[in-house]
Amino acid sequence: MGFPLTKTANTPPTAIADPVEYGGLKANLKKGGWTFMGLVRLTGIVFSSIPLIALQSVMVRVSKRRWWHFAGLWHRTMSRFLGLEVRLSGLDHQSTATLYAANHISWVDILVLGGHLPNASFIAKSEVAGWGILGSLCALHKTEFVNRGRRSDSARQRDYLAERIKSGHSLILFPEGTNTSGMRLAPFKSSLFSVAEHVAAHLDEPIRVQPITLAYTEVNGMPLVRSQKPRVAWLGDVELFAHLQQLLSHGKIVATVEFHDPITLEDANCRKELARYCEHQIGIGLERAHRGEFRHGPRDRVGVAGIDDTTK
Repeated sequence: MGFPLTKTANTPPTAIADPVEYGGLKANLKKGGWTFMGLVRLTGIVFSSIPLIALQSVMVRVSKRRWWHFAGLWHRTMSRFLGLEVRLSGLDHQSTATLYAANHISWVDILVLGGHLPNASFIAKSEVAGWGILGSLCALHKTEFVNRGRRSDSARQRDYLAERIKSGHSLILFPEGTNTSGMRLAPFKSSLFSVAEHVAAHLDEPIRVQPITLAYTEVNGMPLVRSQKPRVAWLGDVELFAHLQQLLSHGKIVATVEFHDPITLEDANCRKELARYCEHQIGIGLERAHRGEFRHGPRDRVGVAGIDDTTK
């Protein structure tokens, strides 16, 4: 997971590059100022976050079980202000702790998944903890910051992750190790699944690993085509605040989230096969999302701005 204030140290502080290019994908992002709708939404984000973050900061310290109710509420509230309609397919809440593996497109993924996976925290690189207010917000969601460069910390960190799983907490992993345009997957890093190996050695029963496909498929009721992916995907050298400004100017964005059949390390035999299974399932789901199957087909569950609605 990652969303620094700027993508590179050389990013110009005043404007978005035009056009934005990332992995061969080009698109023009407008440079203008704030729209009225964007300002209204930003005001709502600021004033609603003050009490919610205050409650969340207390609950994350005093309650091991109920902290997520406030953390998830904040994510769903932010999704509502961003105009996100979250459509869930195949979600089956389990009492068993799960390691979720999802593809990574944008910082918006954090809001989408963080608001719908109970008692689940993200696994992020240690640098994220030092990203000012963003690092603090991640800490409030009990994000596990992993230092991948120091072997001396690896065993201690894996032990702590195993304890989190044993105590009933789920974890969310982005095995690509970076964010993409959302058109195709980056190769999964099997080393990131080492946590599954270590946790499995500390549990009496196999740990569930569940792949998740995340795709942004519509903007204002129209399919989100390839050239428009940067409206949601966080690409190139675009600054976070500039990307937020663009995002708040859209009326409604549809995020489709497909949960695939879970697997265990024993089923996969090794972490490389585990990574290969997750990459294959998520890739298939991404193709379905691009074909618009979630737009016209039946939906298992629908969440509007993070609120489940089974009456539609």
